[in-house]
Amino acid sequence: MKDLRIKISGTSGQGIISSGDILSYATARKGYYVTTYRAFPSEIRGDGKCYYTLRISEHKALTATGDTDILVCLDEDTIYEGIKTMTEGGILIYDKDTVDQLKETREDIITYALPLTTISKELGSERSRNMVALGIVVEILKNLHLEEQILKDIELRYKLKAQSIIDINKQALNAGVKYASTNIERKDKYNNAQMAASGAKLIMSGNEAIGLAALASGCRFFAGYPITPATEIMEWLAKELPKFGGKMVQCEDEIAAINYALGASYAGLKSMTATSGPGFSLMQEGLGLASMAELPVVIADVQRCGPSTGVPTKTEQSDLFAAMYGTHGDCPKIVLAPMDVADCFYQTINAFNFAEQYQVPVIILSDASLGPRRECVDLIDLEKLKIINRQKPQLKEGDVYKRYEDTQDGISPITSPGDLYGEHVVTGLEHTQSNAPTPAPEVHRQMTEKRFRKLETAAGQFSKAKTYGDETASIGIISWGSTSGPVFEAIDKAKEKGIKIQALYPRTLYPLPTEWIKDFVKNKDVVIVIEANYNAQFKSTIVERALHLNRGTEVLEFLKYDGTPFTPEEILEEIEKVNRIQEEKSAIATNKHTHF
Repeated sequence: MKDLRIKISGTSGQGIISSGDILSYATARKGYYVTTYRAFPSEIRGDGKCYYTLRISEHKALTATGDTDILVCLDEDTIYEGIKTMTEGGILIYDKDTVDQLKETREDIITYALPLTTISKELGSERSRNMVALGIVVEILKNLHLEEQILKDIELRYKLKAQSIIDINKQALNAGVKYASTNIERKDKYNNAQMAASGAKLIMSGNEAIGLAALASGCRFFAGYPITPATEIMEWLAKELPKFGGKMVQCEDEIAAINYALGASYAGLKSMTATSGPGFSLMQEGLGLASMAELPVVIADVQRCGPSTGVPTKTEQSDLFAAMYGTHGDCPKIVLAPMDVADCFYQTINAFNFAEQYQVPVIILSDASLGPRRECVDLIDLEKLKIINRQKPQLKEGDVYKRYEDTQDGISPITSPGDLYGEHVVTGLEHTQSNAPTPAPEVHRQMTEKRFRKLETAAGQFSKAKTYGDETASIGIISWGSTSGPVFEAIDKAKEKGIKIQALYPRTLYPLPTEWIKDFVKNKDVVIVIEANYNAQFKSTIVERALHLNRGTEVLEFLKYDGTPFTPEEILEEIEKVNRIQEEKSAIATNKHTHF
């Protein structure tokens, strides 16, 4: 066994996320590669559905989405949803105490109807059904030797709870293991399944990776307001920043949060905030101030379904226009889009470096698929990270400090309050090089050009776009952010079917490095732009900015906006459809030529 997808599903309050987290941490600690996808309802209380997909593999897995090998259902509704996307020969585990008879099933899967409620009641806690079910899975995959590690992880997860809670969860796990070993007549293919471990690695979520990178970059101030699905960044930094002399401030709203962050930046600290769509809207005026005052700041936008409150716990890539074109006036900024959890770390390092070096706001566009997702990440050597700090002027008595000096690269050395001879005034008004407010047309033109010149200077340092697949392919995919895993896996599946595809993933979206895109499409007959929004925001951008003169390439769109992430299977289906059309066109062209 090289690869395995396990999906645990049920309703709120059944411990779906807890059991999934415990299994994912234990699996990673045993040395296997892990990637996850967590989905839960937007209601604080109710019977909304929870899903936890865990993919275990010998090598780095690209995505957790896709067809399921082992499906564990703690309620009836998720059974019928889940069996539709199970692999042939997969295992369905459900509670026969709550489901008398299945309304529908599949003949090509193995079904284990087990008395999960009865077992948990015998332990004195019906709420421990999730751990009984987890014990069943542990025994089914007994050759992965997970039981001992999971018992340790139960203690770690509930260490702040009463000892009785730790004990009942351990007992429930053991009861599930014992029941499966003595009462299940095994008919599945996993009885002797083994998988090679691959050694030590980190496991973290995209949000935790952003927090860790902020800390490693030297960030010592965070201001924020809780908002799903970005709150985890604030919670993580609230625990870790004080250990390094930093501060976290929970503000009354997102307007205050970005202004707190700008105040800390003015005072000389590396600072950031994090939010999601509605909060990002409230930060737009602050972004304008950061651009005009040339104050470094980092904003992580973990996108969710919108507009308005939308669907807070579901995913979309619909804040792209807001990030690129939001706020008033001509506002220089940099927008980065990490592709996976590891890239969340490294793009956040880049974000702080760009913010400090070029004195602009830098926006990290994550989303509800990537932010809460946990993945295994190769060990990070912090000593090898390149950390850039803001440029300070060398001043002496009698010098006239020009805070906004119009330099060749657009970068003006910056001082902080208390720096000798570096006194200056900061406002949101247009200003001269020496900080004096002015409405003069020639000054506004000069300073606008100066502020944007920084982006021209920065462009040479942007991370190269990631390419994946066959560079000779005539069909291309251009996308961004969290869709990378499903896209890359779909390309691998297409290759097995003899279809050549190549993907391009720019990780800097603004200013858009158009040359990478133009170079990519040179040998492409058709390009599919894949993104999770209704308006094809990225397609509109690249057609307008990079492909408007390239009449030879057909640009298609493949969009998803139902709140769920792309799967490799649906992307493969789109690839096959486009490939079929291209083959038909080629055959018609050949036929015409032959008849001529």
